[in-house]
Amino acid sequence: MIFAKRLRQLRDKAGFSEAKLAQASGVSFASIHEYGLGRRKPSFEAVVKIARALGVSCEAFLDGDATELKLPAKRKKGGSDGEEKDANGTASSTA
Repeated sequence: MIFAKRLRQLRDKAGFSEAKLAQASGVSFASIHEYGLGRRKPSFEAVVKIARALGVSCEAFLDGDATELKLPAKRKKGGSDGEEKDANGTASSTA
C-alpha cells in the first residue's frame, strides 16, 4: 500500500488530478485510479512513466526506510589462487 499512498501524495503535491496525470504519463486513467486505491500494482514501466510525469525519481515512491537499502559489497577475484575477495580485498570462503 506504500505505492498507493505515495502516488496520492506526489500527485497532490504536483497539483495533478488523476486525469491530468494519466494524460501526462501515458498511463490510462483507470490504471492511475486503481494504483491510487491500492487495488492494482503497477509494472515497472508504468512507475517510470508516472515518475517522469511527476518530475520525481522512481525511488520517490518508496518509504523512508526502503530508500536506505544497503547493497552488499561487490566481490572480485583476487590473488593467483582465484579466491574471491570482498570490496575491501579481504579473502572470503566460498565453500
